[in-house]
Order: sequence, then C-alpha cells, then structure tokens
Amino acid sequence: MHRSLIGCAAALAAAGCPAARAADWYTGVETPAGPDAWIVAVDTSAAIASQGSQFASATVTAAPAGDLLTSGVRLRVDGLIGSYRAESPGAPRAVGQQADLAAMAGYALVGPDSVLSGYVGLAVRRDEVAQSGLTETVARTGVGLKTALDYYARPTAFTMFHATGTYSTAFNAYYGRVRFGVAALAGGYVGPEFAALGDDYYRQWRVGGHLSGMQFGAVQLGLSAGYVHDHVRKGGLYTALDMRTGF
Repeated sequence: MHRSLIGCAAALAAAGCPAARAADWYTGVETPAGPDAWIVAVDTSAAIASQGSQFASATVTAAPAGDLLTSGVRLRVDGLIGSYRAESPGAPRAVGQQADLAAMAGYALVGPDSVLSGYVGLAVRRDEVAQSGLTETVARTGVGLKTALDYYARPTAFTMFHATGTYSTAFNAYYGRVRFGVAALAGGYVGPEFAALGDDYYRQWRVGGHLSGMQFGAVQLGLSAGYVHDHVRKGGLYTALDMRTGF
C-alpha cells in the first residue's frame, strides 16, 4: 500500500525530496489568494531523493469559526507515508517504511502581511525495517505529543519568508524548513531554502532553491531541488513538489 500510494504521488508530482523517519512535509500557512476566504486548506507534497527515499504527505488545516484569513482557533491533521534506506547491522541495503498520523489543535494570528500559528496534539508513528535478502522485519510503533509552529510573511510587496517546524516525542522526530524568496517574473517567489530533519534513528539536512506560490486557479504550486545529506547514504540530490488548495 505504501509503495503504490507513493508511486502515484511521485508520478503526478515528478518530484520529491530526501525524507527519512522524521520527515513531516508541510508546505506552510500561506493565506489563499483571491477574494474567497478558505475555511479548510489542504497541503500535499511528493518527494524523492537520489539516496532511494520517497515520501508523500498531506496536511488538512481548518478554521472551525470564521476562516483562514482571520485570527482564531485552528484544527490540523497530518498524514505521512514513505520509504527510505535504513541503517541495519549486517544489512547495508535495508529498506524502511514509515507511516505517521497526527491530530492537533492550535491558534493562528493573522496580520496584514503575515500568519503565525502554533499547534499541539497527539501523533502515532510506525517504522518497519526489512533487511535485504532476509525475512526478518523490525517494527516500531510510538505514540507521543506533537507540536508545530509556522510563520509566513511578506516583508515587502516583492519578498516572502516562511519558517515551519515540528517536533514529536514519538522517536524524538523533528522537522524544520526555512525559505526566503523574491517575486519571480513567471509568478510566485524564487529563492533559497534549508531544511533539517531526524529522529532517534536517522538524521538528514538539505539546502537548495525553490519556486513557490505559483497560482493556477484555486491551486498553489511549489517546486524545490538541491543537495541533500543523510547519515546513511551521505550526499545526493533531492527534488520536491508542494501543492496547496482549499475551500
């Protein structure tokens, strides 16, 4: 199931990223463009790296009272599935699979050109590592507290800044991403990005460039690519596609 879903997402996206056990791909909290204020926003991401990892994720954020353009209470659900190259004694080609689900509540402060939101809730994470050539599978399941913080701003009419981070006590999983961009002639913003992620079993960081906030009707698209380094497969390349829509 994991592989079929990931393959579908990767085919649609033709993109990806270097994820690992601690990956929590979330495209951010940009306010919707256009006159209509969304009540629910849906963020999806497909990711792949040259080290052999591939992930797909979805985040649903809802404003139970009002809309996402005004300050107020927020509800958020995160889901993630994926596979990666794992470190396993005696099995250099071990493959890991991951599934993660979190439900959180929080609050968003919406300003004229910025959004700051924080969340807290529960997360369930499952990791399975199948050793190449062997039938033995090591499975781990953890339940823990998860927190998330997002900040998106347009400092000027031609620039953007976005920082997002999550932490879960289930395997001490963390993810952080920072982006800066300037308005592009083709639409959206272009600029550098940096991300770090990891948990009790894996660590990874990446640096590259992004083109984000491209508007196609009610859909926003973002692309990114660059260099990735993880402690199992070392250096490589990544690419990713983010998509955001709502209603």
